[in-house]
Amino acid sequence: MKAALVASLLLVASTARADLSILERFRHEPTVHDLQRAAARLAEVEPARVRSWLRRAGKAAMLPALRVRVGRGLTELTHEVDAQLYSTTDDWSASIEATWSLDRLVFDRNEVYASREAQRLAGHREELLTRVAQLYYARRRLQVEALQQPDAPAAIDRALQIDELTAVLDGLTDNALTKGSQSR
Repeated sequence: MKAALVASLLLVASTARADLSILERFRHEPTVHDLQRAAARLAEVEPARVRSWLRRAGKAAMLPALRVRVGRGLTELTHEVDAQLYSTTDDWSASIEATWSLDRLVFDRNEVYASREAQRLAGHREELLTRVAQLYYARRRLQVEALQQPDAPAAIDRALQIDELTAVLDGLTDNALTKGSQSR
């Protein structure tokens, strides 16, 4: 009885090793993390982008609003409550006005907009990365199945499904799956 138990354990262990060795055949393909990074880069939902927006929104308050005026001809001499006096001339006049909104150094409404957009992008990023992982592992399961049962009646359908998942992943990652498989 002990011999049968040991034999069955050895069989299970060798089967498990064989199953894992199948995965070695896919070493030439990009990892799921490679594809997720490529998808995030293509969709422009990287966290660095959001950090940059927030930094720039904070720094923008230090810059003045500029107003430049250039004119010729009619100029205002005086401005009183009941009358305005103007003069006509052929001289050119120019003025530059700089205004700082120092209250924006403490709180800038653009930071709120950037934060909302950051939350929206984080949700989109999470959905995208989850979707890429789901597609990647669905494809991998079909590939393993195709190696384990190459002559199964559903082999053609399985091959089409693998091609379909490859095309979807390539679309989400700017062909990172196909390019990565060719370069490794």
